[in-house]
Amino acid sequence: MPRALLLDLDDTLLDDRGAMATAVLQLRIQRGLAPEIEDNKLIQLWDSVGRELWKAMANGQVTLEEQRRTRLRRVFRQELSDEAADALFADYLAHYEEAWELLPGALEFLESTAHLPRIIVTNGHKPQALRKVAKLDLAHRFLAVVTPDDCGARKPDPRIFLHALRLLGIDPREVLMIGDNIEADLAPAKALGMKTFHVNHLADGQSIRHASSAA
Repeated sequence: MPRALLLDLDDTLLDDRGAMATAVLQLRIQRGLAPEIEDNKLIQLWDSVGRELWKAMANGQVTLEEQRRTRLRRVFRQELSDEAADALFADYLAHYEEAWELLPGALEFLESTAHLPRIIVTNGHKPQALRKVAKLDLAHRFLAVVTPDDCGARKPDPRIFLHALRLLGIDPREVLMIGDNIEADLAPAKALGMKTFHVNHLADGQSIRHASSAA
């Protein structure tokens, strides 16, 4: 059994895709954007473009601000100035934060593993990650929230995991990494010797609730 846990945040504990879907639809209604695109197609486009740009940001090809502006321009097919895009994304973020919720089974999992030291390891921007943890009343349940702002590396770079492991002071072979992304969360954790659990809330037996069996 593991002596400690590392956990991803978005779509592992927090329903990030659900919050994004709610926010982008509310933004479209508020601003009257892209009325010709069906709701489900708009959600899929926002998600796919976002994931593509997050990879580009991880490779140093775009900044956080550039990926946000580009995402809005591509999804809503608008010629936006940087200032207009920044204002529009601020509205999106307000809707997004209002929609943050724990995934079903997350609280049950956290209560059942309360005896283990735990650290969140996320690629999210540090201030936003801390706001998520605070709003969801998770701060007292974790030793730390580790982001690229802490160590200059993004998952799947092993340095972000090594930073978290140093905070734990526990051999990686005695640590369980829990996340929804095989490439970013699980593969690098396995390479460092950690045990892993793949969270997939669309698959039987793979929700965060079921991670308790691995811990």
